[in-house]
Formats: sequence, C-alpha cells, structure tokens
Amino acid sequence: RDIDSLSGMSYSERMSRMCRGVSEVTAAVLPLGFIAFGGPQAHVALLHTSLVEKLEWVEDGTFVELLALGHALPGPTSSQMVVALAASKGGPLGALIAFVLWSLPAFVVLTIAGMGTSYVDISTVWYLKGLPPAAVALVFSAAYKIGNKTCKNSVTQCIALLSALAVVLCSAEDRIPIHFFDILYPALLVAGGITSACLLSNSEGLTQRGLDVGLSRWGGACLILIWAGIFVGLSMARFYFESTNILVLLAETFWRVGSVVFGGGQVVLPMMLTQIVGPGWLDSASFYSGMALTQASPGPFFNFAAFIGGAVDGIPGAVVSQLALFGPGVILILAVSPFWLKIRSHAKVQGALKGINAAAAGLIFAALIMLYQNTVTTGADAVVVMVTGCLGFGIPVKVEAPIAIGLGGIIGAVFAFYEVGSNSV
Repeated sequence: RDIDSLSGMSYSERMSRMCRGVSEVTAAVLPLGFIAFGGPQAHVALLHTSLVEKLEWVEDGTFVELLALGHALPGPTSSQMVVALAASKGGPLGALIAFVLWSLPAFVVLTIAGMGTSYVDISTVWYLKGLPPAAVALVFSAAYKIGNKTCKNSVTQCIALLSALAVVLCSAEDRIPIHFFDILYPALLVAGGITSACLLSNSEGLTQRGLDVGLSRWGGACLILIWAGIFVGLSMARFYFESTNILVLLAETFWRVGSVVFGGGQVVLPMMLTQIVGPGWLDSASFYSGMALTQASPGPFFNFAAFIGGAVDGIPGAVVSQLALFGPGVILILAVSPFWLKIRSHAKVQGALKGINAAAAGLIFAALIMLYQNTVTTGADAVVVMVTGCLGFGIPVKVEAPIAIGLGGIIGAVFAFYEVGSNSV
C-alpha cells in the first residue's frame, strides 16, 4: 500500500515516504529476530501476530497468499515473507534491513560457535526449555485465526482438511523419503487451486489487495537473470575451472542447495549432511552440535549455514555461506512477486487463489499437529502451551506476541530448573 502511494510524488516526497517506511520496518522487525523461536511454523505465526494483527501491514488474505507463494518457491518461507512484507513498506532498502535484522542475532551466535566448533548439549540448557512450547501456542492462535478467515465454505474447508491430512500422514510414514516433501507442498497448493477454480464461483473476486514489493516485471525478470547467472557462474567456477578456493566451494554448495530445497527448515538437513560432512569439511559430531544449537536459537533454520561457514573458514566463510543459502529464496520471492501481482487479477486465478489459500491454511494446521507432537512431551510443556495460548487469545488479558513468548519461556525455565512437571504427558 505504501509503495502504491509513491506514484505522482516529487523526488523529495518519495524519499521522505520511503524513509518513513524503512523506519517502520526497522522498528517492527528488530525485536522479531530475538524472539523467533520454534521453527518456520512459529515464525509465520509470529509474523501474522506482529505485522498483520498489530501493525496491519497487509490483510489476512494477502498474508496467506504470500505464504502460499513462499511454499511454492525454494528457500526459507518465513524469511521470504519477512523480506517481501518489508519491501512493500520500505522498498529494496527496507527488504535488505529486514533480512539483516531477522537473521543477525542467530548469525552472530552461530558464527562464534562455529569458529569454536564447541559442543552444546541443548538438553541441559534449562533456561531455553519454555520457548518451544510457547511457540506452539502461537502457532495454534495463528492457525485458528487464518483458518477461520480463509476457509469460509465447505469446499475450502475440505481442501484445508485434506491438505493437513496428507502432510500429517506422509510425515508419519518412514518409507517416504524426506525429499518427497519438496514435491508434496507445491503439489497440494496446486491441487487446492485447481479444485477451487473448478468448483467455486469466481464472481466474488478477491477482497484483499495484492502485495506490491515495489518492483516492475522488468525488475523481476532482471532478478531472475541474476539468480540464474550466479548459479551458472558458481557452478562453472567449481566444476569447469575446478576452483579450490574454499569460499567459492562454500558459495557454490549453498547457492545450489538454496535453489532446490523447498519448504526450508529441516528439509535442508539431508543435503547439508552429504555436501558438508561427506567431503570432510566438518565432522559429524560438530555438524549435529551446530544443528542442535541452531534449533535452540531464534530465527530461521537456514542460519545453520553461519555455523558451518564459521567452522570451515571463520567469519568470511560464515558470511558467504549465509548469503549463498538465503540468497536464492530471497531473490526469487521478490522476482516472482510483480508477475504474481499481475496474473492474480484474472478470473480463473482468483478462483484458484481461494483453494491455494485454503491449502496453505491446511499446511499450518498440519505443522501445528506435528510441532505439538514433537515439542510437548512433559506436563510442564503442556502448561506453558496452555498459559501462552490463553494470553494469545486475550484470556484473561491480551498481550503482544513477544511478551507472551517471554512469559512462556520464563515459566518453562522455572519448571525446568526445579524439575516440576518433568514426567511425560
């Protein structure tokens, strides 16, 4: 909305408006990088609470539409959403600042840990025990609110339910390889879109505005060329010219992984394991220690690249690895957005969007079920979920997401320290 209003203004007026947008982005995203615990599902819930409910940057439908677009592209979905939302408020500079603020806290911690390749047993870190279940409560709140607004008829409700069932069942089947989810998520979104386009009337149209990231379609095309050019250039440097420079090898490895991994999060682990431990860049003990520390840190799991890069080649390695792993997803979400903004207004696309959004809501519900199953293992965890969830719904008083997570973390830490409610539920 802010980008749209820049047309027709003088240069000074545009700069003033853009500066205000950048200031808003900085103020909004700065605290999120420190409290974004719980994985990508919890991150999406945090973004919805902070940027949609509180600040009203976009409508619910636009937010879910962006979530679906992120699922359909390679890269870390929550980080792509942060960058795209920030670009709609503060342009390219706002997007850059948002990316830095979103990933910086964990980047610093993981780079230092990687350089020391220190072992951290997360199971003994009692003061972090309450954060994962607090994040589960936030996901529940977001799933309820988003589902209630995007699944308004029997068709969209069935799409959401079937999408959630498919993900939950497949995730519980050991015979299904993890790379299958690279295909499953986009396939469910496409299936939901086709179903709603065929079964629902398009006469209502879309009630929400599309997300304008401030790029023309020519600008988007240039970004796609930049992404492809870097991909080809790094591949040639490594495989054709047989470069032995460790920074080139790190950049090529992580750019390739970031360009082909859908879903983000732990989906990237198998590729990292074969690409990093296989050649002997890092031993398996350090790899799994870094993985555990990354899971206990705020921000996206892709920050694991900072640990690996720091362990392999210090600060330069951490910076190169971080930018290379995040780069493809961030570039592609900005590149595709102007094309999506154009085609979303077509009647058939409008009908399909209802199903796409419903399928995306189903993915959130599936994530909630799996996150709860993997996170809430003791009575203390369940208490943290209940208390944080009630606060999220305004019972007995409405509090902001950072405060709710903080209170849940404190309660969990106290329980863990005194070993209260440590038995399984």
